[in-house]
Amino acid sequence: MSQTYITFHRGAVQGICAAELEPHLAFFTEGFEAWLTGRPTRIFLERPNQVFGIQLPPEVFDVGTPVVIKRFGWRSSVHRLARPLTGSKAIRSFRIAMTLWEAGVATPRPLIAWDREDGGGGPVSYYITEEIPDVVTLRQTLKSPGMTETERRTLLNELARLVRGMHDAGILHRDLTIGNFLVAPKPVDGDRIFIIDLSRAVHLGRIPLPLRFMDLARMKLLDLWPEFFERYCEGQPDWKAYRPVLNILIRIRRWRMNLKKSLKV
Repeated sequence: MSQTYITFHRGAVQGICAAELEPHLAFFTEGFEAWLTGRPTRIFLERPNQVFGIQLPPEVFDVGTPVVIKRFGWRSSVHRLARPLTGSKAIRSFRIAMTLWEAGVATPRPLIAWDREDGGGGPVSYYITEEIPDVVTLRQTLKSPGMTETERRTLLNELARLVRGMHDAGILHRDLTIGNFLVAPKPVDGDRIFIIDLSRAVHLGRIPLPLRFMDLARMKLLDLWPEFFERYCEGQPDWKAYRPVLNILIRIRRWRMNLKKSLKV
């Protein structure tokens, strides 16, 4: 899959978008928040980032096609101060999504991302994608009591193919929890699982095995690990010998998470 996109810089606003939205940049960069105010939305997440679904005006985007809007917030004053060094999460998300799309790795289609400098309050950042209808997270899907062994095996196969494809495309996600995969009730363009939440991801070009394992260790697959790892290593039998290293990384990850929880109590 490929898509033509453009970068733009208009006064205090800079961003990147699909070429088809270029004629409508004024809507996003000048009147978007006024248009959004008071309109009904489907809330998916409220903090630290706001994520919600809505339909854009038909003259701006395809009639009847819902979109997901992510408005990036600030987790703390430290994150706000680090913004000049870390760059725009919205624009990074768009660029990573474009790389995944071009590599044939399933992620919601990116439409536009932009930052607007907002005086002393720091930049306001938006990222908009097409919405995949009726999805739930992989975490919810794996907990479903009605899942059959055949369905579970099929999902694991696709999950392993998706993650392997992402890593082979040179993308390190850095927040690879099972909550950051969406599962559709039926295939969309041949895919049922879609990877999201790309704001921490980086494009390294080539990812060595230790970094792949550090990414994988974030996935809480429990007893499904052996089957997933077998499929992830397809075509690379030598990787399987390093399974004990991955097991150690998983245990360290769990220990750190438990420590963080205990410190919050």
